[in-house]
Amino acid sequence: MNSKIKTSDFFMGIILSKNKIAENTFHIRVQSRDFSQIQYTAGCMAEFFLSNPYYSPCSEAREYAFWNYEPVYHTADFAVNIKEKDKAADWIKAVEEGDTVFFRNISGQLMLDDSGSHYFLIGDSKALSYLYEINRALAVSKKVDSLIYTERNEELFSDLDHSFPLTFYLIDSLKPEKIIEIVKQNFPETSKNTIVYILGNTEISSLISNYLQGNSFFDIRKIYLKDF
Repeated sequence: MNSKIKTSDFFMGIILSKNKIAENTFHIRVQSRDFSQIQYTAGCMAEFFLSNPYYSPCSEAREYAFWNYEPVYHTADFAVNIKEKDKAADWIKAVEEGDTVFFRNISGQLMLDDSGSHYFLIGDSKALSYLYEINRALAVSKKVDSLIYTERNEELFSDLDHSFPLTFYLIDSLKPEKIIEIVKQNFPETSKNTIVYILGNTEISSLISNYLQGNSFFDIRKIYLKDF
């Protein structure tokens, strides 16, 4: 993160609610008129500062995907996944309803590509809110196959409407070979004009991507990768 932050680079919002929704995940709803300055589309992310950048110019920041955006009321939902001994864990545990948070838009984001006819959505629990939002934004005419992998059920959570529209797989040991085997068994080889989102662990994502690209029976138009 750049040590010199211009005040024009960041926005302010108020936390309307905070709830723990999974073992390592908190759901926050933020209200801010500054959201209107972000050209929102599914896949958009914001970078949240872990301290007040007005007083801490070298404040660390973390990227979180918009889980939902409501332009009328200027509210947005975010799922904050935490790790042990990470400053983001201290930040999300400390903030409360009514607190001010600081964030900014980021460039080079992985937005929704709606040009496909068929979609493969693959990722771990850290990417779940992002994939929920992508899935929700796709037209009902699009065919979607999904694979959310995890070692623990406690890491999973429902979409904002309390539904589970994506397919979960509990895997004892997160080895890429096991996930590829699930793809082989459950993803249709007759897919046409397919867009693929593979999000989560870099090593696992890369191996899945190589497998899909190396098999001609999958008509893959584009693969999008992002580490979460």
